[in-house]
Amino acid sequence: MADPADTGGRTFGDFQVFENVVDGVTPYGAHRHPEHQIAWMSEGVMEIAAGGNIWRLHREHVVWLPGGVLHEMTLLTGGCMISAYANPDLRPSGTRWSRPMVLEMDDLTAQLLRHLCNRTIDDRRRAKGQDLLYDLLSSAPERHDVLAVPRLQQANVVATAILEDPADVRTLEEWARQLGVSSKTLMRAFDADTGLSFRQWRTRARLYASLDMLARGDTVNDVAARVGYETSSGFIAAFRAGFGTTPARYAIGSQSRADLRFEVSAERMRP
Repeated sequence: MADPADTGGRTFGDFQVFENVVDGVTPYGAHRHPEHQIAWMSEGVMEIAAGGNIWRLHREHVVWLPGGVLHEMTLLTGGCMISAYANPDLRPSGTRWSRPMVLEMDDLTAQLLRHLCNRTIDDRRRAKGQDLLYDLLSSAPERHDVLAVPRLQQANVVATAILEDPADVRTLEEWARQLGVSSKTLMRAFDADTGLSFRQWRTRARLYASLDMLARGDTVNDVAARVGYETSSGFIAAFRAGFGTTPARYAIGSQSRADLRFEVSAERMRP
């Protein structure tokens, strides 16, 4: 990690943070750049393909993309992505930063990224902010509960359909008959590419779909039905098992975070 005391030589060009607010689906095709990138979807959902992985991410996750790594991202909903770009020479210490990974986002890191979007911050404070950000990320646990998407074409069709309609109740056997493949083929694809069985993956997809609905104030009963649960109690139990809290508490926390959001002025971010 860069020496926190050595901030005088760094300029705005060495570490830039941008906020990008979008109204709907916004794709950024496959590309690479020499700068390291830190990407966080503070509102909405994004999909990132990097390092052989395809991830669907929400605001609980922040992505590290080392400089030079080919990646593709799509903002799948309206919302806001905050992205930081760091000079290739300015990378946190440690071997894990050589690969793309998803880390846990906490409130302090989130507020720091929002603060660093402010283009009026002078170079010295920006450098100190970068050092603090790296320090926070260095202790952030890697998240393996992201929603990976299978790469096999037929399994990807299944995953895409469920992501578009989380209440879809078709079984893996029904999908296999419809797509002309064996259920074992689909099962192996989900296991190999996502680390989850089909049922586990569908449960996670439903829970992730519920997050934005809860954050915008939809009722727990309405959300439960829209993501495929016959009863709100079943949804609440699954949500608690997945996230360690209830949907109602999550919704309250989401509103609190929205109320604390900094009003910053930032130019549209580059891909």
